[in-house]
Amino acid sequence: MKLKYLKNIKDPYISKEKFDYILNVKNKLDYNKWIQYVDSHQNYFTWYENTEDGIYKKNNMDKVPESFREKEILYLDKKNAHAEYNTKKGFYEVILSFNYNLGIISTTFQKKITKEHLKMLLEMANHLDAYLLNSGKTIIDEKVVKELE
Repeated sequence: MKLKYLKNIKDPYISKEKFDYILNVKNKLDYNKWIQYVDSHQNYFTWYENTEDGIYKKNNMDKVPESFREKEILYLDKKNAHAEYNTKKGFYEVILSFNYNLGIISTTFQKKITKEHLKMLLEMANHLDAYLLNSGKTIIDEKVVKELE
């Protein structure tokens, strides 16, 4: 499917391969390269554990029931990068999540995706030797971004 309109792109993925079913992804992204990329772009990204919510969770981990603690700790392990904090709404509008088990990065946008967002994600995908994908199937490359309306 050829992408023509920016509005047709919803929460793209970064993956080493295209997929119909996310659990079938065989080639996994390099977690260390992900950390390296986000760390080198701290002017844009904030690790979840460095957000107000993440700091609160970190400081109050002893109040979390032990049966839930392991899950909560996973959120504090450089798996979620946040960007574009909306002070009026009180939340980050762009969230990237590294899924260690699946070896992919999912994105969540609480605002309209722009060409600038796609350029940033494409830069990250290139750093990770991966694809930027719409719906797991359609590759978004420089040419696609340039031609989007």
